[in-house]
Amino acid sequence: MDYGCQEPYESRDSRTDLWGAGGEIPPAYPATTVESTETTFVIPDETGILPEAGTFYITVEATDTISTTEPPHHALPNTVQVSLRPDNSYIGYLYELINTPFIMAPRTTPGGFNQADERLGTDCAGLAVYGRRRMGDITVHYLGPRGILPYLENISPEEYYLTGNVYTSSTGDTAIVPERGDILHFRSQVSIFLEDRGIPGTLDTEDLLIQSWFSGTHICRIQDNGFTDYPLRLYRWRE
Repeated sequence: MDYGCQEPYESRDSRTDLWGAGGEIPPAYPATTVESTETTFVIPDETGILPEAGTFYITVEATDTISTTEPPHHALPNTVQVSLRPDNSYIGYLYELINTPFIMAPRTTPGGFNQADERLGTDCAGLAVYGRRRMGDITVHYLGPRGILPYLENISPEEYYLTGNVYTSSTGDTAIVPERGDILHFRSQVSIFLEDRGIPGTLDTEDLLIQSWFSGTHICRIQDNGFTDYPLRLYRWRE
């Protein structure tokens, strides 16, 4: 099986081949924090009217579709982007991208806006980087799974492999549960650990992670992430 990296190692800004034929943004903008160009406001969702997390748009324009190469809230009149998150933590910021589309190698639009930073969508490594940048570390660039490794600290002695429903090393040592926000690196896929849901204190297939894959940014069990056949290493952001 080929465990090689499937995403570019270099910066993504030059990947013009990854958009639609007309250069338009993928047509999916589902998402409670209100974003303006100047201020961010956290809105508690007490009414149940708004989604619990993610990004969506409010517009007075009478249209069912948005077709533009730029962020709609910058390109269209009377349009506001609304982003929802549970808190101001690293994981909390990742929730802003829930249900946004998967964009392999997010890049900068012709107008100078980064697709991931503007919450138009992202890929697996881009999701991990987005949260870090939202925490204020804009020195972290949008790169592929291998490209972000210099920003990370290896916290696993070796690669782990799925044995039954538990991750173990080649010598049979059981992988301990990483901390919330640690990086699960499946060589060609980057996911972020969310919660220990299975065997307490053990990394197993029932544990939850947040990741961006072809269905966009979503929360799932490890067993449902699509990469359980791949070896796994655990990383943590360098401080």
